[in-house]
Amino acid sequence: MQAAARVGARLRLLSTAAFAELEHTMWQKGATAYTNSFARVTRQATNALLDMAGVHMTPAAAAHFVEKTPLQLTGAEKRVLDVACGPAQVSDVAAQRGAGKVVGLDFSSAMLAAARPVADRHGGRVVLVEGDAAALPFDDETFDAVVIGFGLLHLPHPQLALAEAFRVLARGGKVSFSVWETPAPRTAFRMVLDAVAKHGNPHVQLPGVDGEAPLPFFHFADLATSRAALVAAGFDATSVARQVVPAHAALSHADELYQMFATATARTRATFELQSAEELRAIKAEMAKSVSHCRGTMTSDGSHRTTPWHRGPNEIPGTEETTLKLTSADATVIGGRTCFTIPMPAVVIAATKP
Repeated sequence: MQAAARVGARLRLLSTAAFAELEHTMWQKGATAYTNSFARVTRQATNALLDMAGVHMTPAAAAHFVEKTPLQLTGAEKRVLDVACGPAQVSDVAAQRGAGKVVGLDFSSAMLAAARPVADRHGGRVVLVEGDAAALPFDDETFDAVVIGFGLLHLPHPQLALAEAFRVLARGGKVSFSVWETPAPRTAFRMVLDAVAKHGNPHVQLPGVDGEAPLPFFHFADLATSRAALVAAGFDATSVARQVVPAHAALSHADELYQMFATATARTRATFELQSAEELRAIKAEMAKSVSHCRGTMTSDGSHRTTPWHRGPNEIPGTEETTLKLTSADATVIGGRTCFTIPMPAVVIAATKP
């Protein structure tokens, strides 16, 4: 009985290590693709992440931005840790807001290479560190804010990362993290999941965690689940807050959503790579079909809407580089580009260390 238990424990450890290795390998391979595609979506949650972590623009940063004067630091500015920083989009904005010290941490050296221009741009206020979110290389109470942008569910044990965030936060400090919202119809993740379910094998064998399937991408999207995890890590239950960010992917062609998930993700990319060639072609075609239903749209930063005009048989088809003529009651508007706008709503959760 004891021998069987030891074997089971060993298998669970091997499974967890394989999950971590899969994530690391995929991000090493996909860092450039992520920076050029998925990062355009994830950055739309940056302001919410920093706002909810209490990292606001300082008067000195505002003066620096408006008056183009040198940034004057007092030494009392926020100390910010950006966990799973990727190309350091959150670190960049935190520094622009006047944070005194920003540390971007990631387990992928390729991602940190993509983040290097941000560190160089801020003259030493942004420091990049290769490390493990579940074992942070920092002393207790080192930071005033910890932000985790879409990184929690790429970790074998997200709860450990939350506990580490609690440890390195000063009292009164805030943690915020972003995850993808549970997919509704006509959203990007629903398009992917439906295409794989319809034409592929959604049950391909990927590494698990502790002998179980890893947590789903949307595990922390609801407030109750997030609150329970944060309270277990030590955060104040009454401080837990949730905000939905209406992020979107603005695509130039119908195949671009498939390319994003096939080159700039971890588990979804691995799932695609384990499909047969025939299944993969069908998945790609199904996703392109779903995307094509979202054409004829206009985009703005952080929101999306369908255009009000009607497409009749004599109107220009909705391709990515056509020119559309829109006529209102008192004006004619010429638009230069039609894109496909796919909702990818995100959720930001925050809490305070008592």
